[in-house]
Amino acid sequence: MIKTIFYLAFLIVQQCAYSQLKYTTTNTALVKLLPVKKYTGKQYRLSIDIKNEPSDDISGGTVMVLQTKKQDWEFLENTRKTFFAPKDSQTWKTYTITGTIDSEAYKLWFTLATYGNGDFYYDNMKFEIKEGENWVDVPVEGGDFEKLSAGNPLKGFKNGESAKKEGLSVSLVNQEGRGQSLRIHAEGGTIDKRFFYGNNSATGKYINSKGVKIYYETYGEGEPLLLLHGNGGSISSFAGQIEEFARNYKVIAVDTRGQGKSIDMQTEHFSYDLFADDMKTLLDSLGLKQVNVVGWSDGGNTGLLLASKYPDYVKRLVTMGANLNPSDNAIDKKMLKTIAKDIKQLKDQKNVEIVTIRLLEMLLQEPNIQPESLGAIKAKTLVVAGEHDLILESHTRLIGASIPGAKVSILKGQTHEVVADNPKVFNQVVMDFLKEH
Repeated sequence: MIKTIFYLAFLIVQQCAYSQLKYTTTNTALVKLLPVKKYTGKQYRLSIDIKNEPSDDISGGTVMVLQTKKQDWEFLENTRKTFFAPKDSQTWKTYTITGTIDSEAYKLWFTLATYGNGDFYYDNMKFEIKEGENWVDVPVEGGDFEKLSAGNPLKGFKNGESAKKEGLSVSLVNQEGRGQSLRIHAEGGTIDKRFFYGNNSATGKYINSKGVKIYYETYGEGEPLLLLHGNGGSISSFAGQIEEFARNYKVIAVDTRGQGKSIDMQTEHFSYDLFADDMKTLLDSLGLKQVNVVGWSDGGNTGLLLASKYPDYVKRLVTMGANLNPSDNAIDKKMLKTIAKDIKQLKDQKNVEIVTIRLLEMLLQEPNIQPESLGAIKAKTLVVAGEHDLILESHTRLIGASIPGAKVSILKGQTHEVVADNPKVFNQVVMDFLKEH
């Protein structure tokens, strides 16, 4: 099940397309939203003073510009511009980005981003529009930082939460001849494994399944353990599990068809049956049967089908937040309505990847698993859900009751996102089950 993603968080995800930007536990992305509808078709010029004092080689700073339509999440990708300030810019320098306001633009995002450790300074944010032969200043609230207070140095910025993580502090500082400027101080930052897993060229490989290249990575030694992520996810969805599981198992983490690096622009209709067949093809290519499988959300659906269609391939099965059908007898009604609304909004946009729509549509059309078909599963099975899951508890218990000898575990106080939000709890449940069975 796709987790609701707020637009500012989505911005940070989008930045991952830029190979120069490292992804650390202290990354920040502070956004100024500038209204630009009345300037469509005109040239713009954005400038800012930057001084970087990184403390190691994983650190640096950048500025990014991106225009959007009326809704904040309606990105105009052709307007994206990024500038990486040189790491040796330990003296103040002015950097400028120029472009044209798109005919469909309503807002322009001017983003200050830092990664890693050190001190990063910003001052004199300036926005200009070309009128005839002249450049005209457009006020940027708090752009010179002079009228901001120490108690609220990020007034006027969106996504201030990104600067409140452990190891980060934001302040206003006075430097000789300059007045107030913004300082972002970061320490203790390390490479963020959410972006390492799924992008590890040292272990990543592809297999071909029905004309599509399926990407996977392997870690550790021992009995094979296949990890299946949810809709819209990737290998990185299990960033909180791979290292721990790999201490005892040979972890095989997969980007499901149409997601992550398993790009599929040709399949018109995605299904969990197709995903299960892909996994059989992967296991065949590795010469494996009797594999342990852990599936989260849609990955749980795929796991159920893999275990029921190909019983000899699955030794132990753990599903988290799986469902047999897309009805309101299985899934929270509000979520179904949200998905339908999201699909409609996406279809109204231009240049939206059709794969995104197909994946969302699958949530309303799939799976269609009959409870009695689960009787074919031979694997020792644990059916898991959160106490406050999107999947109704009665439905989770139906799944458990339909699988011979299966156990059901409802995690108290947890949600559908426990895998990411509370990996310690989830990992313990999985490891205990695998060791006991």
